Amino acid sequence: MARELSDEIVVVGGGVVGLTTGVVLAESGRRVRVWTRDAVEATTSAVAGALWWPYRIEPVALARTWALRSLEVYEELAAGSEPAGVRMVEGVMGDTRLDEVDGWLAGRVPGLRAATAGEGPGTGIRARLPLVDMPAHLPWLRDRFVAAGGVVETRTVTSLT
Repeated sequence: MARELSDEIVVVGGGVVGLTTGVVLAESGRRVRVWTRDAVEATTSAVAGALWWPYRIEPVALARTWALRSLEVYEELAAGSEPAGVRMVEGVMGDTRLDEVDGWLAGRVPGLRAATAGEGPGTGIRARLPLVDMPAHLPWLRDRFVAAGGVVETRTVTSLT
């Protein structure tokens, strides 16, 4: 017997990844439900640290494209008037050399330069980066998702079948 597919999308997990995925899909006009065992405020994401920095993953070219796009979005949220829980902060990224990132982040990350000896232990770089305050950002994401027509359901998923 053939199974009929629904045009509705179910996202499993109501943390930052699930809600962000739900927002993107719902704002593109899709019907989306987020199934989450816990309320947004009780997810692992609610206690996670969230400083933007590109991951060293493959495929490298795509990962860099994704990183720069997410940087752009976070900068827009930090500059916006909505209380999205994102702000730009100055800081030092330890154990990272400028030559590791200079080629593709130079001119794109505000204040990117080698850290001086007085700015941190060992090697490092200094930059202005997005910092996401999860206790503020997660409810904002949930509200944006719901405003786009998404539905959040409290539900424990025991199988993906």
